[in-house]
Amino acid sequence: DHPNVAVTVNTASHGMSSKRPNTMSPSTSPLPLLPTVLHLLLLLLQPPQTQADCAPCEITPTGFALRPGTGCREYVNCQDGVEVQSQACNGGLVFDLNIKGCNWDYMVTCPSDEEILAACPDSAEETTEEPGGGGDDSGGDNAQEGQGDEGQDDQESDSGGGGDPKCEVPLCEMGFSGMTTVPFSECVDYVMCSNGVPGTVMSCPYGQKYDVRIQACNIVAQVTNCAPDPTCPPTKSPTTSPASDPTLAPTSVETSEPTRSAVETTPMAGGGSGAGGNTAAAVDPSVQARMDVELLEGLYVMDAHIAANKILIARELLTSPNVGRVRTSSSALFQSGTPFTYTGFKDSLHTMITTPIDGQSFYIGESQSLNGRVYGLVNIAAFLAMSVADSIHSGSCDEINNDIVGGYLPISNACGQNGLDYQSMTCPNQDDQEKYACPVDTNMVAYASIALGSAGRDQGEKPPMPFYCGPAQSYGGFTGHWDYISETENRDRPIENKLGRQDVEGCCWWGRGAIHTRGPCAYGKLNYYLGKRAADEGRPSMYPDIDFCIDPSAICSNDKYPDLKWIAGMFRWITEIQSYETEEFRYMDGLKGFVDGGLNDWGFMHAVAGIVTQGCHSPPCMEGAEFNGVERKAIFVKTLKLFGLVVNDKAATGRRLEGENEIAEEDVIV
Repeated sequence: DHPNVAVTVNTASHGMSSKRPNTMSPSTSPLPLLPTVLHLLLLLLQPPQTQADCAPCEITPTGFALRPGTGCREYVNCQDGVEVQSQACNGGLVFDLNIKGCNWDYMVTCPSDEEILAACPDSAEETTEEPGGGGDDSGGDNAQEGQGDEGQDDQESDSGGGGDPKCEVPLCEMGFSGMTTVPFSECVDYVMCSNGVPGTVMSCPYGQKYDVRIQACNIVAQVTNCAPDPTCPPTKSPTTSPASDPTLAPTSVETSEPTRSAVETTPMAGGGSGAGGNTAAAVDPSVQARMDVELLEGLYVMDAHIAANKILIARELLTSPNVGRVRTSSSALFQSGTPFTYTGFKDSLHTMITTPIDGQSFYIGESQSLNGRVYGLVNIAAFLAMSVADSIHSGSCDEINNDIVGGYLPISNACGQNGLDYQSMTCPNQDDQEKYACPVDTNMVAYASIALGSAGRDQGEKPPMPFYCGPAQSYGGFTGHWDYISETENRDRPIENKLGRQDVEGCCWWGRGAIHTRGPCAYGKLNYYLGKRAADEGRPSMYPDIDFCIDPSAICSNDKYPDLKWIAGMFRWITEIQSYETEEFRYMDGLKGFVDGGLNDWGFMHAVAGIVTQGCHSPPCMEGAEFNGVERKAIFVKTLKLFGLVVNDKAATGRRLEGENEIAEEDVIV
């Protein structure tokens, strides 16, 4: 069981207009909210202000300090006694000195103003005592500095202290945004920093450590770059922060290996900054602070909802009945892709939320609207539902051959199926878009890799052979059809697909990834922003060693980056779906209208499914195109319910997807 969430309903109708929905009016009526976000979405009472006896940076010359009289909601970043930045946690969050970041108020023991002010230099002479000295005020300062003994009782100091606990060091270097390891954790723990403010500390699974090269957990044997613990200051005071910045575990390693992190750049709406070598134009600190706090708040909400329903999401959505039954063959045609996992989904989502791509990042809602965080959850649910329909349910990262023509299943469907011509999906000759497209190489050879079995087929019936492409002369000049009896390609005669193609020359652009990337334009954009072309042209790149124009199959077959299938799908979601806008329909308006209207206007999902499958919001988008809108809506409804959202759908039956088998909890891959 999991609690339900409902959203505040705007009684005004929301059509598929290009205008933004109106702001909330007095006619809105709130429905029950999920307890994990109740603190975030309800109006909070602030404690009365009190007059501080000294400035926060007098108490903590270097590091984070609470501002008295704010109930731990406001905090400052101090450097050598100077206040360099003042920030405030958003509703439901207070500053936690133990993690040096905003946290749920019920998880934080907020020191009283008296405890904070007791550490003022003119009111607590005990602050000058040498290490090991007594004094009743040290406890108050421990509350200020967050230097409790929890988790450190058995840790010995590496410098000048013998049996003393290891020193306190900031989790995030001042101003740093990106992922980094947690000191003294032997690279098992890691944290996402946002402008020097740490988020939730996460831990790698047993037998793994955090690998800064790939910005993800990796098996211990492959993690050779775990940085040594920082050096503690030679003199440690129980009541003041170190006078100089301690050495932090490095967040990047100079290596020939590619790095999964984008470079530091200006954070965009709904996102944050990546970490890396290049630096974009400076951002106004006050604007940066507001954006970073909102980002952290959004991540807390997202993590709470998804983690609370982890097993259900993994079992009902991310586990295909076909995963694990892999065809074994010496042929390259029958190598199996890596299954989609919950961990891969969540890690990739964090990456695409915090790493802007061309000024955009994965949208997780906003704090200024009563339904703002629900917008983000529904956006994630829509992406996940489309991923289930495109790839996860079939257990295949590569697109599966399924378009029957004249009673046959043409092998030439690799060139395009269901009304689409993949090879012709080039970039439009406007707004400089043509610069992205990959050139079509008729000599390119590629093979898909899929898992055995496909959704909707009889138990034990094998799917069609995976797609392949190559020059016509390499296979006799034509292609045939899939023969279910012999389980091979029948090449007695040429068989055309709906486009009239009877070969697969230059047809290496079929769908790949969680949400399928198709066509030379889409692969070219991926290469331009995340692949080798970005690195070659001096732009930040997650995958500088992969040229997606030369090797589009890397999305599914590159063992070095098993989560690339997720990243590619989210990249397409960010650049094509979230940004979709025409005179009749704008995705972001449709998303907010769907939420504000009570999650019952299913025209929104019809439009989204059309954009994902055919490139327009009003399918069918071309003559002969087929559209599985009913199935996609059913998956979307199911996903919303798994996220704990109250869905107003009279037609929803709650039945399992057609052809889906019961999956035991112990078989779930997370």
